[in-house]
Parts: sequence; structure tokens; C-alpha cells
Amino acid sequence: MTRDSSLTRRRFLLAAGATAAVAGCSGTTPFSEEPPERISLHQLPEVPEDSEPVVVDDLPVDIESEKLRRARTRVTDLLETVPMPFGPEAVPNGYVRGELVEAAENATGHIDRARSSSTRLSALRSLHHARTEARYAAEGWAFVERDRTEEELRAERRETVTEGREFRSAYEYLGDDPVRAVVVHAAVNRNLRRVLDARRHSLSRDSGPLLSVAEWGEAAESVRTDLGDGRYLYERFSDSLPSDIGTIEPTLNAAADSLTAELERRRDELPSEPTDSDGELAGRIRSRLRSRADSGARNVSDAGGPARTVLAATETLTDFLAYDRIDSRIKDGERFAAETGEDVRAARSGAIEAIQRALAESVRPTLVRGILADAARQVSYADTELSRYRRSVRPSRLNDSLRRYAAATARARSIPTVCQQVVETLEA
Repeated sequence: MTRDSSLTRRRFLLAAGATAAVAGCSGTTPFSEEPPERISLHQLPEVPEDSEPVVVDDLPVDIESEKLRRARTRVTDLLETVPMPFGPEAVPNGYVRGELVEAAENATGHIDRARSSSTRLSALRSLHHARTEARYAAEGWAFVERDRTEEELRAERRETVTEGREFRSAYEYLGDDPVRAVVVHAAVNRNLRRVLDARRHSLSRDSGPLLSVAEWGEAAESVRTDLGDGRYLYERFSDSLPSDIGTIEPTLNAAADSLTAELERRRDELPSEPTDSDGELAGRIRSRLRSRADSGARNVSDAGGPARTVLAATETLTDFLAYDRIDSRIKDGERFAAETGEDVRAARSGAIEAIQRALAESVRPTLVRGILADAARQVSYADTELSRYRRSVRPSRLNDSLRRYAAATARARSIPTVCQQVVETLEA
């Protein structure tokens, strides 16, 4: 569905309901006669469907269009090995046949999303998903056509993991700007960690020989893509630096240690979980933020490398400040629940405005863009929940969306302060 048509479903429902009311259709209640304890569909925000969040993640690396073209070519090459459509004479089992067809269709969908992505990083990640889905379909068909075995694919994945170890052993934290270095090295290390963690991965689901081969194909392609993309980002970043640039690892280590100590201090001062309810929705919002902050502080040292530690600490500091904001609002009597559609609209627009303002007001938005992208995804998830309603709804049914809007708002409003603190730590 295109962005221009993203609101048509809800508008159609509204128009249909209004027409029925005017015509006096039996069993139809005009909007003006909605029971006071329910919120009418037309009062809720009109939310887009299948569109990108208001902020998406990005990296300070120049991703070439040629890189994306090669990834798309890999997908189409894989799909061309699958003779679509194919029927029961090729794959008798209907469930298995459906799995392969669905994977091929998903791959095509991810290519379409990559084309409409607002950043090349987002496009690259969509193409990663496209490659794994296409490989699943291709290897499932290879089992039918030429007896592809699991062992061939396991061997391929083992080879990729070995290459990942070699990449890690030669890795250097190059950089001349600690903020840019943190963001890029954290992304590369995330890819590398997924590759190295694959050695402990095993497919245990009893899915039959054909789908087992398909799944191992998907796993082999995933680690191959992670490694290839990680290497590419590392090389593009390194090539952008002066030829005589050295390591920035001591700076990142010092910042990681300082921020970890700060999180330990904050965790020690974190109040105990309240035993009183404080209202169901308000209590849930505060409890989840407290849990995120507590867990993040406990696990920050396990992030994997100084760059990822600094980025994880930045996110956890955001959770601590967001918790403080929500806690203060609860103590001031805020309950976050909606009584009218306008309350929902205000919660949603407040979250979007807070995310956009945080990106504009942060001293180094590159550092916190990923955290804001996560908050924006929460808004999109809340939008998706709202879009499912087809009739008037009790206010309590909207609590999940309201919780996401409130948490996203609190985190976004905390980010400029956290960004300033982390930048000062990196530059100390």
C-alpha cells in the first residue's frame, strides 16, 4: 500500500458508517449517539499504515548506491532459481509449499521497502531481510531439484564464522571524532557479534528435511550478509579518515568506564518498585521504564566492546531520566489514561513532536539518532494497534497505545540532556 493511500481504510470505514447513519440503517448508531464511556472511531487519530517511523536509524557513513544494487541483484539471482509459481506436482506438501512461496513473496516485499526507505542504512537492512528470505526459498527448492543437504550449508556458515574471527582479530577502533567513531564501531561490532554468536546456533525445530535445508540456507545467508555489511561499513568509514589516523580505543574505553560507573551509581539510587497501584496504566509505564533502566545498568558491561558499551549506556541513561519524568508526573497526579479521542490525539502528537524536537536540539544528533528511531518505532507500533479498531472502543482498550506514546515522549524529552552528558564524557 502506498503512503498516499495509507489512510483509505479508516476513511472508508468512517464514510460507510456515516452513510449508513444518514440512511437510517437498522442497528447502526450515529456517532453523536455513542455511549459516553466509549470513544468513536472518527475521534481517534488517523494513522498511516506501513510507513516508516518519523525518525529512522542512520550512520555517518556514505553507503554507495552500488552496494544496494549488488544486494538487490543477490536477491533476484536467488529468486530466479525458484520456478514460481509451482504446484503440488513439485512440492506435494501444501504447508511446505506455502512456506517457500511466502518466503519468496516476503523477499520481494523487502526489496520494495528498501526502494522506499528514507536512508540507505534502512534500505541496506531491508535488503538483508530480503536476502535471507530469498535464500530460504532458493535452498528449499534446491533440496527438491538437486538434493541440497544441511551439511553443505552448515559448512558454509562455519566458513563465514571463521572469516568473522579473522576480521575481529585484525579489528582496530580507528577514528578522529569520538562521537562518529562510537556510532559506526557499535554498528560494525553488532554485525560481527551476530556472526560470531552463530557458532552456538542450531536449528532444533522438527520441520522436515526440506524446510530444515531451507532454514539452514537462511542461517548461512544471514551470517554472510552480516559479515559482508559489517566489513563494508568498516572499510567505508576507514577510507573516510586521514591515512595517518590512529586508534581511538583508549578514549572509548575511558568513556565506557565512566558511564558504566555512572549507571551503577544511578542503579544504587533507584527507588524500590512501588507496592501501591498508582493507577493501572501509570504504574505500568513507570514499572517498564524502571525495569529497562535497571536491566540496562546491570548488563551494560556485556554490550561487547567499548563503542557498544558507550551506546548502550547512552540508551540506559535515557531510560533513567525518562523514569524520573514519569515518576514525577505520577506524583503530580498524572494517570496517562484517555477519556476522549482528543486525549489520544494529544498523546500521539506529543510523542511525535518530542522525537522531532530531540533530534533538532541534541548537540550531536548522530549519537542519539538510533535511540530516537527506537522511540519512533514505538509510536508506529502504537499506531498499528489503533488502526486495527473498526468501531467505537472502550478507553481502557487504548492503554497499550497510550503507554507507548507516553514512554516514547518521556525518552525523547530526556535525550538532549543525555546527549550533552555523553558527548562531554567522550571529549573529556
